[in-house]
Amino acid sequence: MQKSFEYRIDKAIGAATVRVVHENGAAFDSDLVSHIAELPGVAISGGRLNGSLTFIRADGGKDDKGRTRRVTASARGVDLDPDDRFMQIELKKGEHIEKPDEIVIGPLVANRLKVQLGDVIRVQRFGPPVDLRVVGIQDRPILGGLQRPRVQLLRQTLAEALNTSDRMNVYSIALDDDIDDTEAWIEENKETVSAPLILESTERIKSGFHRQVRGGRIAFVLAAMLGFIACAVIVATGMTTALAEQQREMAIVRLIGASRRHLFQSQIIAGFILCFSGGVLGIPIGLGLAWLLTLWYAKYLPAGFHPSLEAAGLSLIGAAVAGVLGALLPAWLASRVTPISALAVHAQPPRTKGIVLCAIIGVGLLISQILLLLLIPDTQIRFWVYAIVGGPLIVGGFFLLTPGLAWLLLPTLGSLLERILSLPPRILQRTMRATPYRLGLTAGALMVGMAILTSTWSNGESLLQSVMERVRFADAFVFKTTGLTAAEQERLTQLPGVAAASPVGYLPLRVESDAQLGVRGFGPQNVVCVGFEVESFLALNRVEWIRGTPESAVPYLLEGNSILVAEEFLTARQLDIGDSVSLGPPGKAIPFTIVGVVSAAGLDVATQFFGIRSLYLEHAASCVFMDFEAVDRHFNTREAYILQIVLEPDMTEEDERFLGLAAAESVPGIRFSSGRAIQRIIEKAGNTILGVTSSVAFAALLLASVAVGNVVAAGITARKFEFGVLRAVGSPRWLMARLVLGEVFAMAILASIVGTIMGMHLAWVGTTLYRDLGGIILSWTLPIGPVIAGAIVLLLLTVLAATAPIISLLRKPTRALVASGR
Repeated sequence: MQKSFEYRIDKAIGAATVRVVHENGAAFDSDLVSHIAELPGVAISGGRLNGSLTFIRADGGKDDKGRTRRVTASARGVDLDPDDRFMQIELKKGEHIEKPDEIVIGPLVANRLKVQLGDVIRVQRFGPPVDLRVVGIQDRPILGGLQRPRVQLLRQTLAEALNTSDRMNVYSIALDDDIDDTEAWIEENKETVSAPLILESTERIKSGFHRQVRGGRIAFVLAAMLGFIACAVIVATGMTTALAEQQREMAIVRLIGASRRHLFQSQIIAGFILCFSGGVLGIPIGLGLAWLLTLWYAKYLPAGFHPSLEAAGLSLIGAAVAGVLGALLPAWLASRVTPISALAVHAQPPRTKGIVLCAIIGVGLLISQILLLLLIPDTQIRFWVYAIVGGPLIVGGFFLLTPGLAWLLLPTLGSLLERILSLPPRILQRTMRATPYRLGLTAGALMVGMAILTSTWSNGESLLQSVMERVRFADAFVFKTTGLTAAEQERLTQLPGVAAASPVGYLPLRVESDAQLGVRGFGPQNVVCVGFEVESFLALNRVEWIRGTPESAVPYLLEGNSILVAEEFLTARQLDIGDSVSLGPPGKAIPFTIVGVVSAAGLDVATQFFGIRSLYLEHAASCVFMDFEAVDRHFNTREAYILQIVLEPDMTEEDERFLGLAAAESVPGIRFSSGRAIQRIIEKAGNTILGVTSSVAFAALLLASVAVGNVVAAGITARKFEFGVLRAVGSPRWLMARLVLGEVFAMAILASIVGTIMGMHLAWVGTTLYRDLGGIILSWTLPIGPVIAGAIVLLLLTVLAATAPIISLLRKPTRALVASGR
């Protein structure tokens, strides 16, 4: 996936090594860069203009309901590129544009207009019609509701269709092959462009991408670490269970001269060999799966198969460390073996002292993690300490608590299961009391998947609910890439059903202060600066004032050196009235005084929904609000890109749909979306993410259930003589099966309980990190539905894993079972 991202970034940049852009991302006149092509060292150059156009079929084609087929698409205008160095798109079929009346369309446009190569589509606009012949269809996967239709045409044609002058957003430059030092060329020629234009290397574009990649790598490493910890838990469980079978052999080894150190080392080496072998086998399996996925999802992963040596090395190291860590507990137990006690192991009950000691250590690990989270004042350091140390402490702490919890629940849980499975009184309780470590540690292996399920649903549902409840700024939004003119705003305001409207501009700005949200070095450094007409905006929007009041803030906002900030800034960086935040391009940042802190999630979500991005492929962290005149004075732009609309109170969803059609007719090139539609899309995307994380949790449960099957098999092997005696004295064959199932049920129930508690603890940690790093206040709630579903799946998987050992037990004759005790 990383290689495919890099591939798409390279396609977006094309052959360009240098580019000219407006420092704030605005469009600029092409005359300002017309001389660049003549500079020494320039091999080829070309401009690009971005816009939004509404298309219909030139033949007036209609859909099944008699409505004109129409689609609004993001349009990219490019200069003619005979060598195909800046075209930056791949074609599924057809050719690149060569004439002003040609266009390349994406598959979404082709599907919605029902057109193909050679058909003519028309730009819907005010003025003479612009007809374009489809000469190519882009090779672009269709990804779902959040994806926007795209087209590519000549820049001059796009400017004509937009009724604007010859402008561009980016001027790309490819240098001669003999120029090795791009930065030196930029330094030599930087004076050839005047502010607010800047000459920069395309490596700046990749900086935001690499920032996201680094964040993705950290997330991958942390997820892998959690997976390896879970594997260590499984190793510890399996090897500890196996000690019951091996203690007599260990006693003999001790009798012929082996030391405690030898036994300790033998277990460590066994754990290392076991997991290192798994890592060696896992690498070709993982690479094979990756190769199959690149074939299956070839259109989504255009870079093809790229094996990762980094991931392979991490697999081997992580597996080996997991094996050693998992073997520490059984190694310590093995080193405590004495010949006399080992030879009499079946008569020796587990000591309460050991169970209490495990519980004390587990509680100590959890308290240590909580102290690390609460006592470290710096949020950045706190995050890294939690990521590196806190996660293992949590898993280790709960893992060591499970034997004690199993011991405490024995009377209640054992009695309940005996009644459910019709077992003789106290038979299951005696078995469980004799094996608290095996019962507890196996449940510990199962708890990780349950914890992932609980924590992700708790935080995910809370985050989704928080967003859904806070999108309350307007009933509908109209967005236009090139900005809405005053006349267009007036036409939209006059549409039936529109009660009021307020124009909003936006501008991605770099934050040059300590007010950055997120993890430093990985989080975005930008905010969306929202330009607004102060009085109408505050009257229209239901702004919740966290700090300050409208009466005190408005005069300062109108002066132009003050801003409102979103609630996230207040929460994450403890900013308050009177604090200063510097905004603007590097080296030209301007200080602004905070005069109010408001809850702005609605407009924040809306701007992100319409695709606000910075120059360097970064998302904006949040919003700041500034008077339109101040935006114009400081950053040379006063374009209104979004029109917030308040609808009549009796508008239905069908009325909103017709209003969207009327808006597209009134102002071609706009995108209309109601607040309800945005909420539905956000909810769908959020549920999809929760579904993906749930699949990861269920995969962890499935993996752990395999270990349960092995533990059950080992337990049956260790108790063959006991089962043989039960059969010999007349116990029915199915009594043994019910007895084993009782233990399995106990493991699953215990794992569900501990996993849920651990998941809620992780969810609490998540709410803390969301608050400290993102400024988002989440509620801490128990996701009852997912927890019940997870517990049911866990129970079914454990029973399924234990089925094969139970069947094998039932097939063995009584004589063979009794003979195993000799």
